[in-house]
Amino acid sequence: MIFDDVRQIAMSFPAVEEHVVFGGPTFKVGKRFLASIAKIAPDTLVLKVPDQLEREYFLATKPDIYYMQPHYASFDCLLIRMTPAEAQEVRDLFEQAWRHYAPRRVVAAYDAANPAQKLS
Repeated sequence: MIFDDVRQIAMSFPAVEEHVVFGGPTFKVGKRFLASIAKIAPDTLVLKVPDQLEREYFLATKPDIYYMQPHYASFDCLLIRMTPAEAQEVRDLFEQAWRHYAPRRVVAAYDAANPAQKLS
């Protein structure tokens, strides 16, 4: 994956906007952060993953792709090495973050328009 793939994933969800924060691209839904390029490495994505058990699972099972640095540990996120990451897995993680932080009405409208896309 490259960042343009991440951009395509992010912008496929309603109400997601791209902003420049601290000189780099960042995706938000409303005022809530979803993802950005990590300041520590230009090939690393910072992605909100609100479920702590899920974060721990990815850190333990795929350390070549998912990792953590102390600066990011308190942000409920994962650091993702984009090059080896699988696009569908990143899309699924992004969608979970979007569903968690997007307004309920936006998620409901998305689900109504895309019934086959709905996560279980």
